[in-house]
Amino acid sequence: MNRTRLLDALLRQRLYCETRSPLYFAILTALAADVREGAAWLDSIEAAWRERTFAVEWEAPHLLLACMHACALRGEAPELAAVYPSCGGAGPPGAAAAAFLRRAGPAFWESLRVNLMQTNEVDRGLIWMMVAAPAFRRKDLPFHLVELGASAGLSLIGDHLSLRCRFTTALGKPAKPPPRWSKPGRVLTRTGLDVKPRRLSDPADYLWIKACVWADDLARLARLERAAKLFIRLEETRSGPSLVRCGLPDAPEWLRARRRPRAGEGLMVFNCSSTAFLGDAEYARLRRGMIRALAPWNGRALWAEFEVPRAAGSGTHELSVHRLEGSRLHTRVLAAMAADPKEVRLLDGWERPWSAIA
Repeated sequence: MNRTRLLDALLRQRLYCETRSPLYFAILTALAADVREGAAWLDSIEAAWRERTFAVEWEAPHLLLACMHACALRGEAPELAAVYPSCGGAGPPGAAAAAFLRRAGPAFWESLRVNLMQTNEVDRGLIWMMVAAPAFRRKDLPFHLVELGASAGLSLIGDHLSLRCRFTTALGKPAKPPPRWSKPGRVLTRTGLDVKPRRLSDPADYLWIKACVWADDLARLARLERAAKLFIRLEETRSGPSLVRCGLPDAPEWLRARRRPRAGEGLMVFNCSSTAFLGDAEYARLRRGMIRALAPWNGRALWAEFEVPRAAGSGTHELSVHRLEGSRLHTRVLAAMAADPKEVRLLDGWERPWSAIA
C-alpha cells in the first residue's frame, strides 16, 4: 500500500460516502488532501502496512476509519469524539482527523497493522432466512445453520430479530416475498466460523465491532446494540449461537468433521460480504471443499452467498444459492440488493431451486 494506491483508495471511498455518510465524506476529503501534501503520518501508515495486502480496494480506508473510530470510542481521541455523533459529538470535522493522525502513537499504528475489518450488519440475517424458509420449513426439515466469516455472529440470530425489508421484481415493482421467509423453521444448531471471532460479551471485542460501523450511522449502531444484547442472552441457552475460530478456506473441513449428516436433518451454510477478502485461488479452494462438505447430505444441504460478484469487485450484492448435483455445484442467483438489505430485488426464476431440496 504505497501513497499512490492509498490516495486512490481514499478518493474511491470518499465518492462512495458522498451520499451515505456526510461525516466520512468530509474526513476522507481532508485525508486525501493530506496525502497529496505529503503529510508526516504517511511514513507511519506505510510502515504499518508494509507487509500487508488488501483483497478489495475499500478495505484499507475502512480499516483506517475503524481504527480512528475505536480510539474515539475509548476516549483516546477527544478531537474525533467532538465531531463523531457516536461519541456525542457534532459539527463539521474540519481538520480533526488529520490532527489526530499527526499525533497518533505506536499503539494506534500497531492496531492498524493487525486488525481486520469485521462488520456485522444485523439485517443480513434475512439472507439465510429467505433461503431456508421455502427450502426446509416447507418440508418440515430441521437444519443446522453455519455462517462462514461470521465475525461476532449476529446474522445467526436473524429469526429472533424484527427484520423488515421490501421485496420487488427485477424491474422494481412490488413482488410476493418468499413463502414465510421470516419463519425459517427449526434450527438445530447455530455456529459462526471466523478466523478471528469477536465475542460480544467481551468489551474490547464489542467496541471493535462498533468501531467498524460508521460514526454517523446512529440507526445502525442502535440496531447493533439491541441485537448484541439479545445475542448474549441467547448464547446462554442450549441451542444458542456459538463461535469457532476457523478461516474461510478451512471451513469445509470443519463441516465434514463437525456437521455430519443424520437422517431427517438439513444443513444451511451461508456467508455475507466475506469471500471478497479471499484471492481467486483461495476462493477456488473453498468451492472445491464445499463440494466435498455438501456431498454426504444427499441434497439436504444448501450454501447461500451474499456477496458482490467477484468479476465486478464492487457494487450491488447478489444472493446466490449453491446445491450439489452429482459432483458439481449447481448455482442460481436469486436476488440482488444493497449491502444493507432493505430492498430485495427478486430475479426471474428465484422460486425454482426449492422443489429439489430434500
